[in-house]
Amino acid sequence: MYDLLIKNALIYDGSGNAPFYGNVAVVDGKIAYVGNEDVCAKEIKDAQGLSLSPGFIDVHSHSDWEIVQDPNRLHVLRMGVTTEIAGQCGNSVMPDSDTMTDDIRRSVSAGISKFFPNMQALINVIDSLEVGPNQHYFTGHGPLRGGVMGTSPDKATDAQIKKMQEKLISEMQMGSAGISTGLSYVPGIYSDTNELIQLAKTAAENGGMYTTHSRSESMGLFDSVHECIEIAKASKGPVNISHFKCVGKVFWERCEKALSVLDEAINKGCDITLDAYPYTAVSTTTLSVIPPQFLSSGREAFTKSLENEAVVNAIRHEIFEVNDPSWDNSIYYVGLENFLIVKAPNTPWAIGKTYVEVAKELGMEPFDVVIHLLKENNSDIFECRFGMCEENLEMIFKHPRCMVGSDGIYRIGDDLGHPRAFGTFPRYLGRYIRERKILSREEGIRRITSMPAERYSLPGKGRIQVGYDADLVLFDYDTIMDKADFMDPFKPNVGIHQLYIGGKLTLEDNEPTGIFAGKYLYKNRK
Repeated sequence: MYDLLIKNALIYDGSGNAPFYGNVAVVDGKIAYVGNEDVCAKEIKDAQGLSLSPGFIDVHSHSDWEIVQDPNRLHVLRMGVTTEIAGQCGNSVMPDSDTMTDDIRRSVSAGISKFFPNMQALINVIDSLEVGPNQHYFTGHGPLRGGVMGTSPDKATDAQIKKMQEKLISEMQMGSAGISTGLSYVPGIYSDTNELIQLAKTAAENGGMYTTHSRSESMGLFDSVHECIEIAKASKGPVNISHFKCVGKVFWERCEKALSVLDEAINKGCDITLDAYPYTAVSTTTLSVIPPQFLSSGREAFTKSLENEAVVNAIRHEIFEVNDPSWDNSIYYVGLENFLIVKAPNTPWAIGKTYVEVAKELGMEPFDVVIHLLKENNSDIFECRFGMCEENLEMIFKHPRCMVGSDGIYRIGDDLGHPRAFGTFPRYLGRYIRERKILSREEGIRRITSMPAERYSLPGKGRIQVGYDADLVLFDYDTIMDKADFMDPFKPNVGIHQLYIGGKLTLEDNEPTGIFAGKYLYKNRK
């Protein structure tokens, strides 16, 4: 007798094939039967024609920043997500080292004080917690480089690269998926292409991947794409470009060309994929709008330097007059009227306003408000920046090698945030697949189930097939939709009915059952 039978479901099996009505039975957390027979089971759920698919896989998460504080991850489960892939953008909460400074720890883990000696120590903690979605992590380039070189802007020597490689190999032996880079953040912004190639080679030789928040998503987009291609060619390994986008209206026309350049490389054998999220605003730290030469001494030293009028004037000059293409000058190309402040711990009155709105209230220039708030908040500010367009977003999602990642960041107690942390997958399925029909429904499901499972070597995930894990989501494809927005990102989604992880009912009518069955996933291990 089976443990669980879900009957009368419209089954999207994750393969990209057309859906079919049928029943799915589960034993010991595994799918044991898929068909039309009315088999016996200890527990029977009548889907009443709702859609049943494999649980969604979020290929770009920052859950490692939050997993200890919020192991249940309800906001993620409520999107239908059963697996998160984190340690992204060059940032992770491990590995620590004796040479790592507190400033670097904060910068690569969003200010979280808890840092782990290595991947195994983090996995041990995960194993001790009631974790909601399954977890799978990359090792961030930030702590690797930061542990060897601090925030030095110098080119890494062969000996320094070797130390990073040795640490990466150790992390991968413990369960890391490979290496992620954040090339618009300190310290990753100071790395050269050779350093990245050597680390990507190490990841590939050890069965892993190189995934990157690339160097530019606006003025330097083409150079950034070519660097990713060069890394893929030289490393002979898999490369993923995180949250692919084109930021700044003046650059929107570049998106199609950038994708065609990638296509040419892929057709010549480069193993490159993309991911994207279904919103036209980015969200990141305010420090990323500061020219990198001012950040090499760390966040605290930078904040103190803002007391020096000459430093502020030099920053102003670099942003508004020099406009160096080697870093993304979002103030210049997006505009401070399009920066919505979502985190400013010491000035909560500024949250939910743009810099232009705050400037009017204070009788200051918008750029001076940026400097003022950085000083007041020890440079710990996040914004949502409205700098993309729908046309490009749809073009990117249509690309045959594009997956979906939320890039969501939310910690309990946050006053505001980007709604992608709460609504990415219902929005993707509801707005872009059902309403705008950019892909067929079955292909839309494949992009968030079997495609990422295969790309990230997670066996047993991503399909409704006998022998696979019973990570399942029951939802209404005709109503699924996000409700969160930028002024209220916490609004609940609609359309998710049940969520199972390892055959255990985790959500019922989108509410938690109290059973949290997530675990750490290892590459190529069932």
